[in-house]
Amino acid sequence: MENTENYDNPTNPSTNITTEQTPLLPHLSSSPINHEQRHVPHPPPSHNNTTILNLICGVLFLAASATGLINVPLTKLVEDAVCRQYYGQPDIEEQLCKLETIQSDVAFIFARMGVCEAVVALFTALPWGIAADRIGRKLMFSLALLGMALGVLFMMMVLWWEDVFPTAFVALGPVFYVIGGGNAVSMGILLSIVSNIIPDDQRAVAFMRLQVSGLVGSLISPALSSAMMAITGPWPVMPVAVACLVVGAIAFLFVTETVQHKDEDGEETGLDSSHMGFKDHTLRTLSQLKESLSILSSPSLFLLILTCLATTPFATGVLQFLVQFVSKRYSVPIKNTGYIQMAYGLLQIIQALIIFPWISNLLLNPTIAPTSTPTLIHIPNEPKRDLILAKYSFYSILIGFLILGFAPSIAVFMLGLAILAIGSCYNSLVRSLMSLYVDEKYLSRLFSVVGMVEIIGSLFGAPMMAGLFTLGMRLGGGWIGLPYYGLAGLCGVCIGILWFVRLPERRESAEER
Repeated sequence: MENTENYDNPTNPSTNITTEQTPLLPHLSSSPINHEQRHVPHPPPSHNNTTILNLICGVLFLAASATGLINVPLTKLVEDAVCRQYYGQPDIEEQLCKLETIQSDVAFIFARMGVCEAVVALFTALPWGIAADRIGRKLMFSLALLGMALGVLFMMMVLWWEDVFPTAFVALGPVFYVIGGGNAVSMGILLSIVSNIIPDDQRAVAFMRLQVSGLVGSLISPALSSAMMAITGPWPVMPVAVACLVVGAIAFLFVTETVQHKDEDGEETGLDSSHMGFKDHTLRTLSQLKESLSILSSPSLFLLILTCLATTPFATGVLQFLVQFVSKRYSVPIKNTGYIQMAYGLLQIIQALIIFPWISNLLLNPTIAPTSTPTLIHIPNEPKRDLILAKYSFYSILIGFLILGFAPSIAVFMLGLAILAIGSCYNSLVRSLMSLYVDEKYLSRLFSVVGMVEIIGSLFGAPMMAGLFTLGMRLGGGWIGLPYYGLAGLCGVCIGILWFVRLPERRESAEER
């Protein structure tokens, strides 16, 4: 039987786009040269890996905090700008800004921002990934954070000089992500570096620390943002977020570079940087990406990838859109919505670190409860367990979204968030199942394709939410929850897809033997 960590650990390298000991954009070709000249971890023997890991976790904490800090004040500033333009007055009470027309405009501004970010990611992930493999990862990561900081500064400029720039120009902030590639590139770089500097036996713990660093940053920052806004208003929060990104970019320059190339004899080679031009490298990578599609021969694997396309909009419903929705429906001041996001983040941490691992082990390991646990809930192997848990996770998410759409009060809405958090590990479960259908050496190809599918999914996610929100406000009454009903519908599609998924017979039989 295989190790359980291969399947249920969301931070396991095999469940991420970047696998152990592969570059950000891996050499996918099966030609002999790629077997002889490969990426290997080659850090200087004197550097302290623990110190470097701590620094990476700190930088990720800052970056995650910056993202959390921005959502609430940015929603408030955009709403205020649209509201002033609607009324033609400088100072308007927030409650007067909850009109359908104003809220619809705000929703579509953020929808266009989401589309802009997805388009930029689609066209920049490849070239910046190549640059990371050729020039160095730490420089590319720092550039990515600086690009994000410039995007925030641009949005601040548009909102500050609202008489000069149309408020809708805020949606163009992610255009600055062309500098460094934004989130699409930065997370892959982090995973690559940690895989290179941490020994195999310590890697699972290292990835868990990385995940927790991001979760804690996302947990603390919305509440901190709300607390600051109550004292200073929304404007001072934005420069703090920019400062977090800039400090993180500078700090990351002290991380040891891991990009080295060696052949089988241990000789360093400069093939990628010296013997190949950027055009040749790009053409080769595009050819390898085309080759990657050849791994999608299994119908079940194709169905699992379809679920990634359908689930991409889920994140929209619990991030910026949640701020606007809660403020509109329950008349909660925007400055206080960060506490709701903090509560959801705390529930996610409890689920990821306590509830999910306990349930996973309970279903699989008979030594945990050999007499008191009914035989019915014992699963014979990891793949079957992951498929069952994935189905029930989607059931939980379906119920959670239905409650969010129906909730007549903020208390019921919080109950919906709690049920939603129970199913929040669906993403790692689906990726775990995907890894069953391909050999380990092709996992990087697989998750590169998945990453592209998720970017495509984000192209329709935010506009769908904005459109349903506008329609729901026009219909009135309980229909205002239509965006969450839409997400529940997508979740239902995912549940239907999973019922057609069949586990690979060779893996099943191997496990049962």
